[in-house]
Amino acid sequence: MVSNCSSRGKPCDNRNMSDSCLQDKKLTRVVSLGDYNQAEVLVLDVADVIALEQRIAAAGTPLAELMDRAGTSLAQRVQEHAERAGGLQTIVVLAGNGNNGGDGWVAARELARMGHAIVLVTAKLPEEIEAQPARDAAIAAMKQFDELGVSVSVDPNEAELQGLLAPANIIVDAILGTGFAHDTVRAPFDTWITAANKRRAQGALIIAADCPSGLNAQTGSTAATCIQADETVTMITSKTGLHRGQGPEACGVLTVAPLCDFEPYFDSRTMGPHV
Repeated sequence: MVSNCSSRGKPCDNRNMSDSCLQDKKLTRVVSLGDYNQAEVLVLDVADVIALEQRIAAAGTPLAELMDRAGTSLAQRVQEHAERAGGLQTIVVLAGNGNNGGDGWVAARELARMGHAIVLVTAKLPEEIEAQPARDAAIAAMKQFDELGVSVSVDPNEAELQGLLAPANIIVDAILGTGFAHDTVRAPFDTWITAANKRRAQGALIIAADCPSGLNAQTGSTAATCIQADETVTMITSKTGLHRGQGPEACGVLTVAPLCDFEPYFDSRTMGPHV
């Protein structure tokens, strides 16, 4: 697979990535997950990715289906880490109120099906979530959580959150997505980010959904509080800010989950690549 990760604008082969390429972008690797492997991993502006998603949906793959694939791909990647760590793990999923959080609800469902001990932390009950298709995904997942043994914590205080994170081997960051573009993160998510980073410093692994929470996926700038991920599983294709500024450091290893064959909907005249 070829990725446009070189700062000189030339693609590099990730199977034999040069030291200079790593130094340029602080990017360990880019690989594809799932059944939809692309010949090339593009780096697009956030607006272009949104337009691409809308074209895919208009052509017959609903956004709800893309979310289900995103959460499943995220869970698959977490499972690979768990297997290397020795098997079943205690995993905390931090799910925000938007569609990034929806990916987290789906991932929690899939990881529970794999047998992991799952705690999902949410600021709102599923019925209170306004974003779609995240609301429907959360409601559907919640109906299965009792049977799957998933524990849900709604709006925990700081001490409660730290207690939930204490036994976690892996933390899934599904708090804020690519639409975030602010200098500060609002409560309670600023506290969640700080607590997750603290647990990471104690040995837990953080896997981010689409982009680390607190990172501007367009510019690469970070808010005052930002997730420091060990790996970021970004959906459909990579985004400009993951390769600029503080993006590479915040993302850690970058993994691309294409979710579908988007090439028929990609317009090279108006869309990227942008690095």
